Amino acid sequence: MKAQFLIKTKAIRRFITVFAIMMITVFFISCEKNDDVSAGDENADIINESYASEMFDEVEDLGDEAVDFLDNTSTKSAFETDGIGNYNRLSPCAVVTRIYVEDSVFVTIDFGEENCLCNDGRERRGKIYINHYGSYWGDGETEIEFSFENYFVDDNQIIGNKYVYRYMNEYQHRISEIISDGTIILAEDAGTITWHAERVREAIEGSETHYKYDDVIEITGTSNSTLADGTEITCEITTPLVRDNKEGCFRYIVSGVREIKKGEEEIIIDYGDGTCDNLAEITRDGVTEVVEIKRKRRF
Repeated sequence: MKAQFLIKTKAIRRFITVFAIMMITVFFISCEKNDDVSAGDENADIINESYASEMFDEVEDLGDEAVDFLDNTSTKSAFETDGIGNYNRLSPCAVVTRIYVEDSVFVTIDFGEENCLCNDGRERRGKIYINHYGSYWGDGETEIEFSFENYFVDDNQIIGNKYVYRYMNEYQHRISEIISDGTIILAEDAGTITWHAERVREAIEGSETHYKYDDVIEITGTSNSTLADGTEITCEITTPLVRDNKEGCFRYIVSGVREIKKGEEEIIIDYGDGTCDNLAEITRDGVTEVVEIKRKRRF
C-alpha cells in the first residue's frame, strides 16, 4: 500500500511540475508577444478615432479610381471588364456611372444593396456620389463634392459630405484641400462617431498618371471627433502622414506623426519610418507601446 501511495504521489508531483512548466512557458510567450504588439482596451479610443479618419480619407481614393475606371464611357460595371482588378479599392461588384449636366459632372459608385468585398479587404454597400466642376484630372482648378446614400463600410454607416478643392502646385504635384463633415453609425448598435477634418493631401509621386499604384500621398491638417462614449478628441498632424500606394503598402500609413488631445491628456501616434506595416507607436502618460492599427473593425 505504501509503495502504491508513493507511486501515486510521484505521479501527482510529476503532473504538477509539468503543468507548472507549461503555464510558465505560456506566460513568458504571452508577455513577449504583448511587449511587441499591444492593442488593448486602453488604446481603443485612439484606434476608433483612427478608423473614423480612415473612413473619410479613403473616399477620395475611391473617387479617383472610379473616374479613371470609366475611361470616357457613361456607365461601366466591373463584370464587363477585368480592369477593376488593377485598382487598390474598387471591386467587381461596383457599377460606376457618369452623367454630364452643362459644366458639372455627376459620378455614382454603386456597390449594391448587399455587402461587396472590395480589393482592399473592406466590405461596402450603398452608393457614393461624386459631383465635380472642371476637369477631374486637369491642370486647372477642380471642385469636388462627395456624398452618400445608404453607404456602409464593414457594416458601419457613413453619413455626411466631403468637399475637395484640387489643383496642381508649382512642382506639378496634385493638391487636394479637403473639408470633411460626417457621422459614422457603428455596426451592432455600438453608437455614433462624429467627424470633422480640414486637411491637405499632396501626391508627391504619381501625379502624372491617373492610376493609384504609383502614388505616394502626404497628408497634413487637423481634425476633431466625438466617439461613441462621448469622448472628445482633437488631432493635429505634426509630421506629414505618408501613404505609399505600392503593393503591400497602400492599406496603411507608413510614416508621420499625429498629436492627439483627449481632455487634458496628450497622446502621440508615430507611424514609423516608412516600413510597410500596420504598426504604430502610441505614447500616452509617458509610456510608449507598439500597437497594431487594425483596418477592419466591429465596435
